[in-house]
Amino acid sequence: MRLPLFLIAYLLAEIAAFAWVGEKVGVLGTVALVVLSTIVGLWLVQRQGLDALRKAAGLSPGQAPVVEAWDGLCLATAGVLFAVPGFISDVAGVALLVPPVRRALLGQAQRLSGTRFTVRTAGGGMNGGGSYGGPARPTTVIDGDFVDVTKPDQGPTLPKE
Repeated sequence: MRLPLFLIAYLLAEIAAFAWVGEKVGVLGTVALVVLSTIVGLWLVQRQGLDALRKAAGLSPGQAPVVEAWDGLCLATAGVLFAVPGFISDVAGVALLVPPVRRALLGQAQRLSGTRFTVRTAGGGMNGGGSYGGPARPTTVIDGDFVDVTKPDQGPTLPKE
């Protein structure tokens, strides 16, 4: 129930911001500001996103990229906020571009969740998956062949009771 109320409040605030800016600079000026803020915002997100990728690529294998993953999530959110037409969403997007704001949000998210965040990989890499950069787990590989022993004319049978 809170999400629809928040969404309605956000939309009303965004409409009020459009009306206020439209009153100050006119309709064409408002449209130009929205288009310009979208273009500049997405360019900034792209630039900071590439910097975040370079930082993540420069990590040693033992480091967990929690901060880099959080930065990527914040930058992706900022990109969405810049793509949405509006002034309030642009202000929120600009806030997510500021590294100290992202660090404060990470600390707040960790406090609210009550845990420290960890990053885990989903596939098997050179270290067998699991935690990023963690020690390799010993694995057992069994190589073998199988032969189908059922007769071609006979299907599988159920055991008798």
